[in-house]
This record gives sequence, structure tokens and C-alpha cells, in this order.
Amino acid sequence: MTSKSTAKPVTNPILLTPTQFKARQKEFLVIDVRGWLEYWMAHIPGAKRLSRDLILKTVSKDQAIALTCLSGHRSAMAAQWLVGQGYGKVHNLKGGLLSWQNAGYAVQRGNRP
Repeated sequence: MTSKSTAKPVTNPILLTPTQFKARQKEFLVIDVRGWLEYWMAHIPGAKRLSRDLILKTVSKDQAIALTCLSGHRSAMAAQWLVGQGYGKVHNLKGGLLSWQNAGYAVQRGNRP
């Protein structure tokens, strides 16, 4: 007798280059995981700053999410955490805002997405 596993397959966050991220940006809810001051100084246009609690309360686990931070390190940790919380469509910007800017893409300043 063989037993079938009832565990959900583990989905790892998908890493995107700045070019891939830019091309698919409208598909995602873009979340910047940095602190308020860092976000205010520069962020990807359209990116929202949401806390973990707010993500859990307001974002569907089926929503395609793309995370970013300054270098990609904090967003990679947050992406892994979201996968662990059951989110299935999690993406992370490789190299973060620095790679975005190095690719020549514009940033936005202030507290608006």
C-alpha cells in the first residue's frame, strides 16, 4: 500500500532581474519591505510599503507579489517568509533597488507609491 502525500509542494520565491521585473511589473502587487525613511528617499514607482501584518490581513495568498528592498537581501528573507505563510506567487527583485537603478530605470521619491 502506498500513501499519498497531502503536504503542499514548497514554492520558492522566483528571482527576477530588473529587466524581467520591469516587463512584468503590472502583473504584481509590488511591495517595498524597507523602512519608511528608505522608502521615502527612493523606491520603484508603484511600489507600496506594507508591514507583514498588513500583508497577512489584506493581501490574498493567490495574489502575485513582487518584493524589493535596497540590495535584495531583506526582500529575499521576506519572500521566503511569505512562501512559508502560504503565499504561492512570490517574486523577488534580484539586487533590489540598486540593480533597478543600475539598469537605468527611474525611481520615485516621497511617500506615494
